[in-house]
Amino acid sequence: MIKKLLVSLALAIAIFGFAKNSYATGTVNIMPDTATIQLDPEVAAQYEIIKPDKQTYSSSERVILINGKAPSGTEVTINVYGTTDLTRKSFNLDKLPLDQDYILLATEKAISGNMGFFQKQMDLVRGINKIVIDFGVEGLEKSEFIVYTYELRRVEIRPIYTRDTILPAIPLIR
Repeated sequence: MIKKLLVSLALAIAIFGFAKNSYATGTVNIMPDTATIQLDPEVAAQYEIIKPDKQTYSSSERVILINGKAPSGTEVTINVYGTTDLTRKSFNLDKLPLDQDYILLATEKAISGNMGFFQKQMDLVRGINKIVIDFGVEGLEKSEFIVYTYELRRVEIRPIYTRDTILPAIPLIR
């Protein structure tokens, strides 16, 4: 019994007695540091998109007017993307397509005028459209808007009148 106790004690001293000194080196940054440019809030306030005013919406209009303000002479790039889903069954405003499902439909450039405003009229396709507006200023993010365009169908309901339905209702005068 004493042998078992001595062996256990020697084993415990051997395990806990050896010092476990380890030294770690500093962190290694594999990715190079990219300098993020912080845009002054006063400068960022000069760039604004007025229309469209919502990030995501639906409309029956197939033409959209994009306008906003930027310093005079600023070139604004507007990209319009459509979806590759021709059946329109699997994409809606709740389930948006992935980035690879969009096809670039049009790229337009607008230049802000003397008053500092720009505007451009863009054609959309039926279904989900993504509009990306880039001011071309470093430190200012691109703005994305999702527009679901649908076809508005008018249904006219008129009662059907035939000669048999009209004539019995009119009394004959003799």
